[in-house]
Amino acid sequence: MPPRLQKFLLGYSGTSLATGLQVILLPWIALAVVGLPALQLGWVQASVLLPNLVFLLFGGALADRRDSAAVAALACIGLALCHGGLLLYFSYRLPDLLVLLFYGVCLGVCTAFLQPARDNLVQRTARDRKGHTTESRVQKTVTWMMLAQYGGQAVGMLLASRFDQWGPQLLLSVQVAVLAIAAVFLFSLREKTARRPVGEKLPLTLIIEGLSQAWGRPALRELIALMAFNGFVHIGVFLVVLPLLAAQYSGAGGRGASYYATLQLAFVAGTVAATVTLLRRGQGAQPGRGILMCLLYSAALLVAISFGPTPLGLMLLCACWGAVAAASAALGRGIVQLLAPDQYRSRIISIYQLALFGSAALGALAAGALSEYAAPLTTLLWAGILSLLAFVLVLWSGALRGVQIQN
Repeated sequence: MPPRLQKFLLGYSGTSLATGLQVILLPWIALAVVGLPALQLGWVQASVLLPNLVFLLFGGALADRRDSAAVAALACIGLALCHGGLLLYFSYRLPDLLVLLFYGVCLGVCTAFLQPARDNLVQRTARDRKGHTTESRVQKTVTWMMLAQYGGQAVGMLLASRFDQWGPQLLLSVQVAVLAIAAVFLFSLREKTARRPVGEKLPLTLIIEGLSQAWGRPALRELIALMAFNGFVHIGVFLVVLPLLAAQYSGAGGRGASYYATLQLAFVAGTVAATVTLLRRGQGAQPGRGILMCLLYSAALLVAISFGPTPLGLMLLCACWGAVAAASAALGRGIVQLLAPDQYRSRIISIYQLALFGSAALGALAAGALSEYAAPLTTLLWAGILSLLAFVLVLWSGALRGVQIQN
């Protein structure tokens, strides 16, 4: 493996490990430490995602205008400061709803600048020794990136499963240390020629140019619309309903965090298995068809979970859900990397991420509100029905289905 790719994967896996910890820590601090109800949990989860609606497009424009490696490294330092701030607050008193909301917003702002800059490094690390790259090479690098992401998240979730024994302070300290190390690896990827001349254009002008480029490509336009749906329905439900189910399944035993972490680990185990399979077999010449099938499988899994499986059955279904989500994410990000023009890539990546995570914030609010007044299983059933309808609509359109990749 080339040294440049190794540095990229180490930096990427470090940021993902911190994310894996965050996925468990934030909702479980809200539920078990602060004692928030379902609707307020939805607001806390949404607070991490809502800043994407404002800052993600600016993050993409900045990454196109400056060195992506430097932007990603600075975002990592910002995330480390956020976790360090909550750790310091814990040394004085327990947080409340307002503190968690402020913490979530700060995390969301830093993440909005990290995501497009970090993903834009794929093309840089996919080059061979002569500086050339191919579509198959980019696809393989994307798959390696996804494996680093899910592997890092798995390690973070394993650590977070010790929440009941270690407490949040130690785990927050781990996040700070890991993000500082990740910043060093990502910063080492900077290039003197990475800055692109864009004149004196205003950030808003750069954003409009990126939107125009994405809208002018039917396959990208359809993919981004589908990711907006996935974020609203699938990620929103996952963020809110899964911890609620974990709390219900664990009962009064006081080990809800461990079971929730186990569900997350089952999900990540599925993502790792699917990513390794893609790494060995490739993403194929028609990745759009694969994304459509993933949407159909997601609908079936959501409906199956809505029937209330046993704790072991829920773990197995979460593993299958993770495999489907990983395949869809790898295929979608591969398409974006290949279809987006080089000078607009970070901005189109930010649009893609905005569609996914911006809508996820709204989906978390909707899932929290629905779960407050109806059973969480009912929320899952409606998500499955909507996924079936979306599958029919995208299948009928055909732009995404017709994407062909030259290997």
